Amino acid sequence: MNARRLDRPAHPSTGRGSTLEFGATADKPWPRPKAAVSEPLERGDAFELAVAPHYAPLVRRLTLVLGDMAEAEDVTQEAYLQAFRSWSRFDGVDVRGWLYTIGLRLAFNELRRRRRRLLAIGRLRPRPWQDPADPDLAAALRSLEPRVRAVLLMNVVDGYTQPEIAVMLAVPVGTIASWISRARTRLRAAIE
Repeated sequence: MNARRLDRPAHPSTGRGSTLEFGATADKPWPRPKAAVSEPLERGDAFELAVAPHYAPLVRRLTLVLGDMAEAEDVTQEAYLQAFRSWSRFDGVDVRGWLYTIGLRLAFNELRRRRRRLLAIGRLRPRPWQDPADPDLAAALRSLEPRVRAVLLMNVVDGYTQPEIAVMLAVPVGTIASWISRARTRLRAAIE
C-alpha cells in the first residue's frame, strides 16, 4: 500500500503551504497524531480531560446547595452523565460554567423533589450541612434560599460575574444582582 499525499494551498497570512502524508507503507507505520485515537475514545478522552478538574469543586458547591455531601456526589455524577451525553453539542467556551449550570439545575430539581416528598408525608425538616468550618457562617448560608445561596457562592467563591451567572441560570442580570445584594445583607445581619 502506498502513502497518499495531500498538498494544502498556501495560507494567506504566512504564504506557506503544507504537505500531509496518509497511509502506511511496509517501512513506515501508520502515522498517528498524538491526540488522535479511535472515535469513541477520542470523544471520551476529550471529555475527561476537559471536565476532570471540575469534579471536586462541583461536589463542594452542590454540598452547600443541597446540604448533604452524599446527595451532592449523586447529583454531580448525574450532571457528568448529562454533560457526557450532550458533549457533542457543547460550544467549548466555558466547561466549568457549563458543568455548574447542569449541576445547579439538577440540584434545584432535587430540592423541589425533596420538598414535595416531605410535604406529601407531612414532615418538612431541613437537613443540616455537615462539618462546617465556621458554624455561624454555615448557619447563615443555610438560612438563604438555595438559588440565592448558589448565586452568592458562584459570585464570591467561584469568581463568576453577574452576567455569566445570569447566562448559566437563564435569569436576568438584574435578578442576579438583587439576589447577591439580598444574600450579602442577610449574611451580614446574621453574622453580626
